[in-house]
Amino acid sequence: MAFAFCRLYNEFAWAYDRVSHLVSRGEWRRWQQAALPHLRGPRILEAGFGTGDLLSEMRSQGYLCYGVELSPSMLRIAQRKLKRKGVKAPLCQARAQDMPFQDGAFDSLVSTFPSSFILDLRAQREMVRVLALGGRLVVVNEGRLWGRDPWSRFLNWALGVTSGDGSPIQLCEALEGTGLELQEEEERSERSRVRVIVGIKEEEEDGTG
Repeated sequence: MAFAFCRLYNEFAWAYDRVSHLVSRGEWRRWQQAALPHLRGPRILEAGFGTGDLLSEMRSQGYLCYGVELSPSMLRIAQRKLKRKGVKAPLCQARAQDMPFQDGAFDSLVSTFPSSFILDLRAQREMVRVLALGGRLVVVNEGRLWGRDPWSRFLNWALGVTSGDGSPIQLCEALEGTGLELQEEEERSERSRVRVIVGIKEEEEDGTG
């Protein structure tokens, strides 16, 4: 399953939107949108932006959005999608472990259902580096359907394998060494729940007084 997801994010990226809609029973976009209330702006970076839907939505809400993505297939799809919608958001192909941005360039960094880079220490250091003081790292990494029928149980298993590396507990533990102040939130609907981890880069003390 993990191998299939890797292919879906690369040579079969054209099917990504349809597959994510199917495996989440139509909840995927709502799960992505769970990140929005936790953002602080105006400068937002999305790491691993996929096909660009969240970038488009953030831009429509007035944020100054930028995106970094490793997959060239996803980058091309997102560029075409944003162009069709008339959305302007600078995008670049790069690894999360080596992002071409200045220190403190962004007020928030968002990543929804990130791949294994989110557990990589070098990537975590990069994410903290590009955040301004008081900035926020917002990660959506676990969506679950409420249904107990066999199909929902299978989809939950598939989501656990493919839609984000690490449980919320594992991810929080991995992020503890970043110096971010971590919070875990959960949003619920009639059909599902989604968890959001927020890390706040604390302001430096001025040392006066």
